[in-house]
Parts: sequence; C-alpha cells; structure tokens
Amino acid sequence: MLKKRMRYLSRYQDIITALYHYGFGQIVRDIGLLERRKPKRSKKKKDTDLSVAKRIRLLLEELGPTFIKLGQLASTRADLFPQHVLNELEALQDNVPSFPYEDAKEILEQELDTPIEQLFRSFNKEPLAAASIGQVHEAELPTGESVVVKIRRPHIQRIIETDLAILEDLLLLAEERVTWVKKFRLIDLFHEFANALKEEINYKNEAQNAERLKRQSKNQPTMYFPVIYSAYSSMKVLTMSKVEGTKITEATYEKGYDQELVAERFATGMFEQIFAHGFFHGDPHPGNIFVTKNNDIILIDFGMVGRLSDDMRHSLALLVQGLKSRHTDRVMKALFAMDIVHEGVDQARLHDDLDYLRLKYYDVPMAEISIGEAVQDLFAVANQHDCLIPPDLTMLGKALLAVESIVSHIAPSIAIIDIVEPFGRMLIKERYDPRRFARKMQKESQESFETIRLLPKDLSQTLKEIRDGKLKVSISIGEIKDLIKKVDRISNKLAFSVVLLSFSIIMTGVIIGGSLTAEPTILLQIPAIEVGLTITSLMFLWIIWAIFRSGRF
Repeated sequence: MLKKRMRYLSRYQDIITALYHYGFGQIVRDIGLLERRKPKRSKKKKDTDLSVAKRIRLLLEELGPTFIKLGQLASTRADLFPQHVLNELEALQDNVPSFPYEDAKEILEQELDTPIEQLFRSFNKEPLAAASIGQVHEAELPTGESVVVKIRRPHIQRIIETDLAILEDLLLLAEERVTWVKKFRLIDLFHEFANALKEEINYKNEAQNAERLKRQSKNQPTMYFPVIYSAYSSMKVLTMSKVEGTKITEATYEKGYDQELVAERFATGMFEQIFAHGFFHGDPHPGNIFVTKNNDIILIDFGMVGRLSDDMRHSLALLVQGLKSRHTDRVMKALFAMDIVHEGVDQARLHDDLDYLRLKYYDVPMAEISIGEAVQDLFAVANQHDCLIPPDLTMLGKALLAVESIVSHIAPSIAIIDIVEPFGRMLIKERYDPRRFARKMQKESQESFETIRLLPKDLSQTLKEIRDGKLKVSISIGEIKDLIKKVDRISNKLAFSVVLLSFSIIMTGVIIGGSLTAEPTILLQIPAIEVGLTITSLMFLWIIWAIFRSGRF
C-alpha cells in the first residue's frame, strides 16, 4: 500500500511539473497544486514560446502512453476541439523504445502457457514496430503460416490505471475550482476516453472486432482481414496472419495499381460497414490500409471501432437526405431523432445557425461537397448549443473524413457522393420497409407487455417500502435548500399562529372572568393577570420581530 501511494505521489509530481513546464502553470495554480511541482528544468529553448497546440502535443508525448492514447482518441472529437489542436493531436507519435526480447518471451509463455520454442517454428527477436501500448514481432507457426505477434508492454495496465486515477482526481478538483472545466464537461469526456482506452489495451476486444468485421464483409470479396489465431492470442497477446501488400497511398499507377478501382473498393467497403451494418473500422488512416497486387483492400488494427444502432443509422439517412436536399427542418428532425438536441436547447437559435450552415453549401455542386466535412460542421454547430454528441457519431465523422481524404488523394476524379448515394437509398428504403415497422411494433409490444406484467409486483414493492418507511426519495442540493426555506416559513407562521391564539385565549378569559365575577377575589387583588398579559405581549412582539428579521415569513 505504501509503495502504491509513493508511486501515485511521484506521478502526481511528474504530471504537475510537466503542465507547468509547457506553459500551463495557470491551471496548476488555479487548482491549488503549485506546491507539488518539482524544481524547474532548464532547457536551451523555452517550450512556452511554441503555439498552444504544439505545447499540448509535446506535453502528452512527454507524459507517456496513457496521455498519448488519450490525445489520439481526442483527435476524433472535431466537435469539441479546434482544428489546429486536432492537427497536432493527429501528429502524436509513440516515441517509445522497444522493450527487451526477454520480457516479450516471458509474457508470451505466461499468457499461452507454453514454451516459445513449441509455440513458433521461428520468432524474430527484433520487433517489427514498437508503440506505446505494445510491440509487434514477426514469427512463423509450426504449420508454416507467417504471422505477426502483437505483445502488450510489461506493466502497461498498471501504468494506465495509475494515470487514469490521477487524471480523474485532478479533473474533479478542477471542476470544483475552475469554472470553464465544468462548462466543457471535461470529466464526462475523460470517462468516455478512459473506457475506450481500457477496451483498446485488451487484445481480446481487438480480436473480436476483427472477426465481426470479417463476418459482416463476406459480401465484399475485394476487402480482406487478417486471420486471427485465437489459440495463440489472449488479453496481452494477439497473433494474426502477416499482411502482404502496399500502403494505400503508395499504390500508384506507376507501381501497377489501378488507383480509381482501389479508391472505389476501399470507399464502398467502408460505407457498407457504416451504413449497412453499423459496425465500422474507427481509424482508417493510410497506415492501417494495404492493397494487394489484385487491387484488393486489406484492413488492419481493429482496436478502435464505431457502433451505430439501427435507429441511429436510419436517423443518419434522414440527416444525409436533409443535407443533400439542403432542407434545414429535415436536419433538425434528424438531430432530434438522434437524441442530440435536449430540452434546454434554444431551438429557434439552433434552427437559425443550421440555416446559416445550409446557405454555406447552397451554391456548391453536390459532387464537390465533402460529406465528412459537412457532418463535422453540423456537429460543431450542435456543440455550440451544448448539444451532446454521442462518441460513436464523432468517430463516424472522423472516419468519413479519413475515407474522403484517402479517396481524394489517390483518385481525385471520383465524387464520394456517387459512392454514398446507393447506401443512402438503401437506408431510406429500409427506413420505410413495412417489415421494419412490424418488427419495431412487435418489440415495443413485448416491452409494453413486460412492463404491464411486472406492474403489480413493482407496485406491491413500492407500497411495502412505504409501509416500512424505506421509500427513498432523491432530492438535489438546490431542492433541499428550497425545502428548508419552505419549512422555515411554515414553522414561523405556525409559531405566530400559536402565540396569537394564546394571546386571544387569555384576553377572552380575562373578559369572561371579569364579567362573571361581581365580587373582588384574592386572584383579582394580585396583578397576576396584568403581569401575564405583559409577558405574553412581550413574547408576542419578540416572536414577530424574530420572524420578520429572518426574512422567511
């Protein structure tokens, strides 16, 4: 436990010192952690002289794997960050040395529970590539297949968990003390990225993603995926067939490739993943796409994928339809269907901003419009109105931009809208398919029936909790304050009424007693009533003064 605490404290200092070093000392001061900074380092060139975006990139690279991967994930959020920051985040490099072969061998043998000599006929001790999460080695299976083996870095999970815990602490602290942090919902964004990172470092998830993409692309004979060898894979090890091909941006006419055919096959395969299946490769950059001599496409690296529900896909079709027809109301309807617009949004202002965006594309020929850029512009407008963009939609925008960028690079004559349009028609046809309505009605009927079936049980449980005094009511802080004020007002009015009633009863008794008694009595000879009346009057005046002074009458 002490060792863990020391590790946390040391890492805290590293992060805070790096923030200060790269010119973000104001953040450190605002959250009150300046005293934890290590002594300032001396450098020939001041890093604070660089642009903010470049300093963010250098900061993330210095802080290591967790921050590099978070930065790479953040580069997909064009709805949240300006373009000059995104450009730097996309340039993030895993400038990390490879780890020794002995460590790789130990991890392999522990995970697969077999000596490496029995696992592989040959295993290249020198890594083919090294990154922040793991490194890749070439090998040959006993059956003769050439494979690549991805091995996770030693202790990387512990490092990432430590960094994520510290980052969450810092962001929660910043939310309390820095106004803009809470405004931009950075803690929600952090949780989104942290969950994505935890999924990515588990190679079992990547293997499952690859297998699912392979299954759903069986009708695309020109798009291939590496073979995953599950017997040689685990959470920390991923073994797949070696890819033989040329990087897509280097597959030129001069090298014997048909660039237009390559572009068409790549774009068609990606759009089928997105629009037909709703499960797509989330990071289709040139380094993850290879071309065979037959102009077929091979995709690799499936750690990052996007998911779209059926309802989201059909709403997306409505959105594309609205963008294509330049119809603002249809775009608004699509945003509502996607649950992007919430009740607190000023819908009139949002409509005006969307209408302004429509005018931007009004005179541009449809063949020249970038769908990815249009979707990104749309999300940027929605974000200005504090609309919540689901992460899979932002990943979709990023994937569309990447596809268009590659297609325009290798085949500028191809209009991307011509490849997308058939999928749009397919989605619209599917949207109004009677069989889809029937399935949806059946599903909703089943859910309604289940709700009705459980209603007596739920009602009985609620009544039991009421009888036992165990019914829980959720009240926010603001509601508690209002409730306390109301209770104060009620209690003060009640006290006022009681005193006033007492005073009235005494006065009534005095009047009645005086009228019924003709002869003087011992009681009347003692000024007890006058004293009582005086005391009661003073108490009455004091309570009235106290109530009015509290301001809660």
